[in-house]
Amino acid sequence: MSIRHTWWHSIARGASSSSTPLALFVGGFIAMLPLWTGAIPIGIAYGVAARGAGFGLGETLLMSLTVFSAATQVSAIALLSKGAPWFVLIGVALALNAQLLLIGLAVGRQTRPSPFGRLVAAYFLTDGTYGVALTSDRLTLPRLVGAGVSMFAAWNIGTALGATAMHTLPDLWQLGVDVIVPLTFLAVLVPRVRTRAAALTALVAGVVTLLLIRLAPGSIVVLGASLAGSAVGAWWSRRTHTVPAVARPTAERDAR
Repeated sequence: MSIRHTWWHSIARGASSSSTPLALFVGGFIAMLPLWTGAIPIGIAYGVAARGAGFGLGETLLMSLTVFSAATQVSAIALLSKGAPWFVLIGVALALNAQLLLIGLAVGRQTRPSPFGRLVAAYFLTDGTYGVALTSDRLTLPRLVGAGVSMFAAWNIGTALGATAMHTLPDLWQLGVDVIVPLTFLAVLVPRVRTRAAALTALVAGVVTLLLIRLAPGSIVVLGASLAGSAVGAWWSRRTHTVPAVARPTAERDAR
């Protein structure tokens, strides 16, 4: 079986209910591979920026291993180089990752993990991993963690490349590398828009994003857009009495 066929199978069909945790994990890892095209270049850009700001090799790598957030790490570099106090760094980190609170609640409600599973999922949880994990028939913790580990590997590979080859690499931000990430997220989103409720949710979220993008930090924009889109999508579903496509197989089984 070719790599391309394996990846498409993991994206388009997901894993069956009889799949083992290892198979679900591998499926999530493979499904995340297309997003490496965005994670690695931005990781390289972060590594170059951190070394250029005076951070040592170990410090640069350690931040990617422990923080695992592009926006937070880039902001931290700028703030630390200006001597910002620790509480400012914490406040910025919380603000830039506010959307993960909503995503974490959704993950806990759908997977009901053990305490250890919660810690593992929280460590590897990102917007992208959650989006890719949802491309399966149902959200499972092994698939979510597999996608997270995949993104974690890509981010740290990019960081290592940027931190060790900073003098031989071009300025990736000037090459427009930041455009890659929205495009890869769009590729994950489009196959999920299967109903009018989903389309309306995506449309409202997009409009709210455009309205807020110049007024608030990126994570607050994502959180606000998610809440607005979800509210409108839920209202439309109740109004038309439709069942979301991802939940329909379960509903049909329960009816039987």
